Amino acid sequence: MPLTEKLSLLVVPLVFFLMLACSSDSSTGGNADGSTADKHHESSTPAVLDTVRAPLYVFEILAERASADSAGGVPDTVRSALEQSGANVLTLLSRPRVEQLLMNHVSMDSAVVQAIAETAAAFGVDSFQLSTDYDAVVLAISALVQNRYSKEETENFIRNVGEDLKGDGVWNDPNLKIQVADWEVGIDSIWRYNDIRNNVVSVYGGNVPNFERYMRGFIPLAYAFEPCTDANAGMVTFVNQGQSALFANDYETSDHSAVRFICDVNSKEWRIAQPMEKDTVGFGAGEYDREIREGRVIHDNYYIYDAGTWRVATPQEADGFTDLVEVYANLKPDEKAVFIIRHSERTDDTGPTGHLTENGKKYARDLGARLATVGKEDFYYGYSGYTRTQETCENIAQGKGQSDYRLEVLPYMDGAWYVKDDALVESYMNSDGGGWVVYSKYAFTGAYPDAFYDLETRSEQLLKDNVLANLASMKRVNVICTHDFLVVPLLAYTTNGHANVRFYEKWKWVNYMAGVAMIISADGSVRYIPVKGLETGVM
Repeated sequence: MPLTEKLSLLVVPLVFFLMLACSSDSSTGGNADGSTADKHHESSTPAVLDTVRAPLYVFEILAERASADSAGGVPDTVRSALEQSGANVLTLLSRPRVEQLLMNHVSMDSAVVQAIAETAAAFGVDSFQLSTDYDAVVLAISALVQNRYSKEETENFIRNVGEDLKGDGVWNDPNLKIQVADWEVGIDSIWRYNDIRNNVVSVYGGNVPNFERYMRGFIPLAYAFEPCTDANAGMVTFVNQGQSALFANDYETSDHSAVRFICDVNSKEWRIAQPMEKDTVGFGAGEYDREIREGRVIHDNYYIYDAGTWRVATPQEADGFTDLVEVYANLKPDEKAVFIIRHSERTDDTGPTGHLTENGKKYARDLGARLATVGKEDFYYGYSGYTRTQETCENIAQGKGQSDYRLEVLPYMDGAWYVKDDALVESYMNSDGGGWVVYSKYAFTGAYPDAFYDLETRSEQLLKDNVLANLASMKRVNVICTHDFLVVPLLAYTTNGHANVRFYEKWKWVNYMAGVAMIISADGSVRYIPVKGLETGVM
């Protein structure tokens, strides 16, 4: 029995076609306001038109053909053979191929069966799907054929693809396939399939077939993805065709598009990957508990290795620092606080007499003004002896409105506090990539033990033998301004290695006016909180 007799072809009564033709706008394929420009989302979201009209124009084209036939005319044997069980998008697309096969002396019945199968395959549908789910296949291909086109463009598409299929039964235009796939990805990304369903619900009497999987199946075909199977389940990939709006130079480059696709473990179908899926693929186990990593694709996303698995980091976890003003606002009446922070933005002069920039002074005054909104009490200020640390304290006090304050030089807050051998540290800095690399490797890995003191011992000396030992001469709230070469090791110690300032591997360094808050309870116990005076604690 010929295939056309076996299949349950989609037969749409003429009255439904005419109803659809009257209800739809046949003059444009543009937006609801009449414009034809696409409305694009951010690079991580595919673009899709506000109004989805697919597949109404395909139905209109078929309706007009049926209406013309009712006026009579010369019998068309090819068309009669193709449409013996009904007209649809496959019969429109397959006609040129049938004509070519007849010229190659293939029988009519065989030519029809072969042409329809080849046309379906051009849209990623195999013979089994075609024979068992014909109505859904026809609806999916109808929507793909129209995509975002106007009626006239839909007619041209049908004509051009039909001519492309004519010679060898293969759709050989990758650019056109990619354009359709880009539109389909937009539909899929925000599940606009319901729009398509609503467009045709009256045609199917409310029983619209499940066509979505066949539209999705076109995506890997157009983008030349390998089949999604058990062997590559969970694999995430990107579109590397430059003609696509979703093109990416490589997996981790997202300046053009952040859309990635994953072979779904359960359905064995390609779909758009969720942020965590594409960002953490290939992470493996964390190198240490509570390790922070930025997303592989969306680099503003951060993930934390927590209890043996990766999860999305909270903003505080991602940055690793709490706003200094927030910590002050939550300080209990019987608690004391010592904020040990890096100075504000400096000039290029890194010597003892180097100053803050004008921006640096403003940043410090702004921090002081924010602190003043919480409380009016006077603070104690200490600094390393360097001009830029002194100016940081002075500008914080000025911004806070505090004119009568105590400002002391604290030699133990020198940036070289952790250094055991100046010459060796200098040598390592010259050979291993600079101070930020050397100090962070020392702080987090214990590297260079010949050049630096033991981190734990030296940190305890700083905090207990100096800061806490002098707490009685300070105030309830104290600000001590020091240097990054002291703050980074101190952060490593007080956070048990969790601070996100591992410059040697993460390229993150402590920002200006970021550091550590010592919170001393009434019973003498101490807790430590990484704090920031600017928007972020790292740079």
